[in-house]
Amino acid sequence: MPLRRIGKFLHSELRGDTERGRLVRSAGATATLKIGATALAFGASLVYARVLGAHDYGLYAYVAAWAALLSIPAGLGIPAYLTREGSKWPGSVNFLRRWADMRVLVSGIVVGVILACAYFFPQAAGARFLFIIAAPLPLINNLGNVRRALLQACGWVARAQWPFMVLGPALMLAAILGIWMARGKLSPIDVMSAMTAAALVPLLVNHRQLRRASGSILEPSHPSPRLRVALTFMWLGGLYMVNSRMDLLILGAIKGAHAAGVYAVSVRAAELVTFFLAGANMVLAPRIARLYHQENRDFLQRLLSRASLRIFMASIPVALVFILFGGGLLGYLYGAEYEQGATALRILAVAQLANVFVGSTGTIMNMTGHESIAMRVIGLSVVLNVALNFALVPAYGASGAAFATGISLVVWNLVLWYWIRRRTGLRPSALGI
Repeated sequence: MPLRRIGKFLHSELRGDTERGRLVRSAGATATLKIGATALAFGASLVYARVLGAHDYGLYAYVAAWAALLSIPAGLGIPAYLTREGSKWPGSVNFLRRWADMRVLVSGIVVGVILACAYFFPQAAGARFLFIIAAPLPLINNLGNVRRALLQACGWVARAQWPFMVLGPALMLAAILGIWMARGKLSPIDVMSAMTAAALVPLLVNHRQLRRASGSILEPSHPSPRLRVALTFMWLGGLYMVNSRMDLLILGAIKGAHAAGVYAVSVRAAELVTFFLAGANMVLAPRIARLYHQENRDFLQRLLSRASLRIFMASIPVALVFILFGGGLLGYLYGAEYEQGATALRILAVAQLANVFVGSTGTIMNMTGHESIAMRVIGLSVVLNVALNFALVPAYGASGAAFATGISLVVWNLVLWYWIRRRTGLRPSALGI
């Protein structure tokens, strides 16, 4: 009897002729993809951290963080903007891609030059050549982000993500292992070179996918995309990136590359708590935009309530593993020197679980046209995060950085929850409040 009930439940959840069934299928495919991508990223981080050592791994993580940070202004907020507009205007995909490419090409080249200029700063020290090698990444990544955003709007969520999440990292790891086996050693320059080269492959695959997805779409009319609105997404993305990377940058500047390398591993592990939330957000984003645009609020609320509860329940075991066994896992998997990040991992795991409980707050605000409010809220969170990091890192190191980031993350999500309730009437949390 229980098996029959489970079978009926799964059948109702996976029906392809219902919106919920299509959502569950898409979310399941995305989650499966993220599991493979996470396992690949985890294995790769083990190789890089163990072979490079904490100091060299810290140099690589430091430059990669700067490249990721500068990718935000290089994108001008256009990819996130395209997800919403492409979902509202599905016949405008090709037009939106051409509009976006012209602007991203210019901004990506400018930001790449700025990143390469870090070579001339004495403070760059051993990371000078790494900045040169990483210079093309903002342009390459954003051209790929444009295509993934439009594919997401077309409903190609999992198919759009696998080149970026699996193919590119797999090629990077294969290249690194080949260099290691041939030379018997590895340097941060090797890892950064492989990262830049591998980023080209997802871009090419996504471009071909978008041509297929949009090949049969008629374009009788076009929206009027506004760069000014997209720039709001740029500031929003920049503030989000600062909020998530500032702890690593401040810790590296104050405590050195070794502390940054240890902390980077803890941050990567804690991000697994939001594994299911991140995957679901990619599937939910175009649906939120479409349903809100169509004023179908009742169905949208049911969709959010069911998704939030399932995501939170799935995330609890992941958080508990890190809270209870974090130190042992870091020491066993990465090496004894990384056990120093156990306390930071526990703090970040608790904060990320609170993030999951509140729900898809950022996605809801962006897809319902309230990105300007989200930008101001995250701006206040960044100020809080930076102030707490400078106050706590000198005395408490990685644990202080984790506490500062965790507090800012919780405050940010609670304030966004308040504004979602006030402006949209939606209830995004796992308990439907």
